[in-house]
Amino acid sequence: MKETLTYRTPERLDTVTAPDVLEQLLALAAEEPEGIVIEMEDTVYISSMGLRALLQTQKELEKKGGKMSIRGVKPMVANIFEVTGFSQIFTICG
Repeated sequence: MKETLTYRTPERLDTVTAPDVLEQLLALAAEEPEGIVIEMEDTVYISSMGLRALLQTQKELEKKGGKMSIRGVKPMVANIFEVTGFSQIFTICG
């Protein structure tokens, strides 16, 4: 039975942290879970590199029939998702 995995993002998801986050998320996606929940309650900033890491993870999961959702998004990060249009791409839950 496939399971849903949870991944907690760091305080800043930027050019410094995004490569490691992407590597870890792709490793989780390789396990072919039913889905991955990205827990962002600790994240106060996300850059374009962070957005790209999340998008790449979502695409990889979708190839394998999995889904990605994001929760615990702080208002500042939610605003970045909104302004960039990523709020239309990602499933963001309360």
